[in-house]
Amino acid sequence: MMLPPPTPDELSGRALYGEALDEAGIAQWFTSEEKGYFEIAGGIGENPTVAIHRHHALRHLPPGRFPTALALGAADGGEYAAFAPLVDRFIAVEPGRGFWRERIAGVPAEYRMPTMLGTLDLADGVLDLACAFGVLHHIPNVSSVLRELARVLKPGAPLVLREPIVSLGDFRRPRPGLTAHERGIPHALMDRMLQDAGFNLRHKSFAGFPGLQQVIRRIGITDPWDNPGFVAADALASRLTAWNARYWRPRLWDKAAPTMAYWVAQRAGIA
Repeated sequence: MMLPPPTPDELSGRALYGEALDEAGIAQWFTSEEKGYFEIAGGIGENPTVAIHRHHALRHLPPGRFPTALALGAADGGEYAAFAPLVDRFIAVEPGRGFWRERIAGVPAEYRMPTMLGTLDLADGVLDLACAFGVLHHIPNVSSVLRELARVLKPGAPLVLREPIVSLGDFRRPRPGLTAHERGIPHALMDRMLQDAGFNLRHKSFAGFPGLQQVIRRIGITDPWDNPGFVAADALASRLTAWNARYWRPRLWDKAAPTMAYWVAQRAGIA
């Protein structure tokens, strides 16, 4: 079965491709993406990201510890080193079994397989924190997953997201280095989906200005997202050009804009 082609609204970024799929379409998408990232990454986790998480997320979280945190699409947990000192236990949802382990950055972790529809085998309001870094753009029914995250978070508990906000090329065709169906999420559309799911936005910021990573690597800095100076410079360039952040970027001028965004949201209700 072939997935339906994107509609004009989905191509423009006014709607998100995948959201309108029926259960059979979601099942096909899920099967394709289930092990896609692990196969592309070869079991290698993310580059160190402590500095970028501190700049865009940690300083905007409410004070205190988070006894139970959800790591959605955790991979090997490398993205969570910055959060681990504040967490007592991780529940990690990750389809690539080769990534599974018993601890994330020294913190006990319980790994689980995702479900096709994105439901979580957790009771209402049991989580103190949830995070997803570069995960939701692999999922067809993003708005449903956001509602599920709202369900399992305690009232007032934070959700931290980082996602690409560009189309990631023409997602109607195969693209080297990308899974079959991943596509970025327009940042204004994510704002609306968070609100509709029951979240209040605490902070939003932009990152990933094109070309800066290549420049800094040429001078010998191999982990730019773990370098506070680079992260601050990238955040400044991204903030100044956020007005130009289009979903499709066919022209050279269109590319002078951030490629990803962070959201720190809070489950609506009284903590």
